[in-house]
Amino acid sequence: MNLHPPTLLLCSVLAMAMSAALMTVFGFTQRVYRGYAHWTTAQALAALGLGLHLVRDTHPLILPLANLLVLQWPVLLLAGLRRFYQRNEMPLPAAFDWMLLVGGYLLWLTTWVAQTDLMWRIAAFSFAAAVLLLYTAALLMRLDSYATSTGLKTLSVALFMSCAMHVWRMLHSVITRHNPESAINLLLAGAVIAVLLSFMMVYLALLLTYERTQHDLGESQRLLRELANIDMLTQVPNRRHFHELAARVLAAPASAGAALLMFDVDHFKGINDRFGHRAGDEALCDVAQSLRNSLRAGDVAGRLGGDEFVVLLPHTSSDDAVGVASRIVDPLSGQRPVPLGLSFGVVRVQPGESVDAALHRADQALYEAKRQGRSCAVVASGDNDNPVFAESMPLGLV
Repeated sequence: MNLHPPTLLLCSVLAMAMSAALMTVFGFTQRVYRGYAHWTTAQALAALGLGLHLVRDTHPLILPLANLLVLQWPVLLLAGLRRFYQRNEMPLPAAFDWMLLVGGYLLWLTTWVAQTDLMWRIAAFSFAAAVLLLYTAALLMRLDSYATSTGLKTLSVALFMSCAMHVWRMLHSVITRHNPESAINLLLAGAVIAVLLSFMMVYLALLLTYERTQHDLGESQRLLRELANIDMLTQVPNRRHFHELAARVLAAPASAGAALLMFDVDHFKGINDRFGHRAGDEALCDVAQSLRNSLRAGDVAGRLGGDEFVVLLPHTSSDDAVGVASRIVDPLSGQRPVPLGLSFGVVRVQPGESVDAALHRADQALYEAKRQGRSCAVVASGDNDNPVFAESMPLGLV
């Protein structure tokens, strides 16, 4: 069956126009990201360029514009990818993309101006298109998101396949350069390649947008979890999250021999009253930073509220826990705009003891540390009803 070339070309133009229209409607009705407008524009311009080919026989001077509009597709696609993945730096600047487009276009334009054989002009255009497609595929494979993005992987495959089709078109035009029928078929093949890429881009644009939406949703959920679990001022777990983490650690079979530290800032209300709440917040942040820097990977810290902090130290004796308290204190010693003092209550977590019960005993030890003069650590043994307090150990805060 012989196909009517003008009819086939018209169908190709309508198909590309429809794909551009679909992307435009989606862009106006759904949430899209930076770069999507470039993809839609690339589709529309390529459809316009292919449409101009319908009148190339009656208006031959329009052919340079038509081929430029078709040839721009990979470069405008790449411009959109640069904006869509703006945090991913590409190895070559955007200016190089356009220089490559200009170079490929001038290669074809030279053959057209020189009025060379049609098959050589087809070969020149196919060579330029193949280079642009290969270049675009190579750059997008360098994106950090490529390894995890189904859309980018699919797009690279489509670009490589289109490049291979243009290489075939170029070689075939050189081999059969004296066959008029082959020239018509090769011209139509170029239109078919453009249409296939156009329809593929509709799917890929939606897929990339979906992937970005899923990524943003995941980031939002992660941020919400962080807001729910982390004290925003001090960047340590809040009371609820500390209880969850500590209960998980104590429930582990290898958690025997844990120590619990509870401490607060001495005369914290006086710091707020004398120096202002901003100074009080800065003091809490300094204490929290020293706390984070003093802990091991398996230790669990938390802010119980106000100026009160707690630390669970797995596989730690009471003496070692006092050493941890000293490490927390050391960076806070010396000359400071706002003098700081910390008081510590230290207990060993008993077998089968709950987090709340251990916290209650540590709170009793902390109260005893304040009674014995503050800026010290007191170790408590025994149970809640009959606690036994050791002599306080000064920690040397100014």
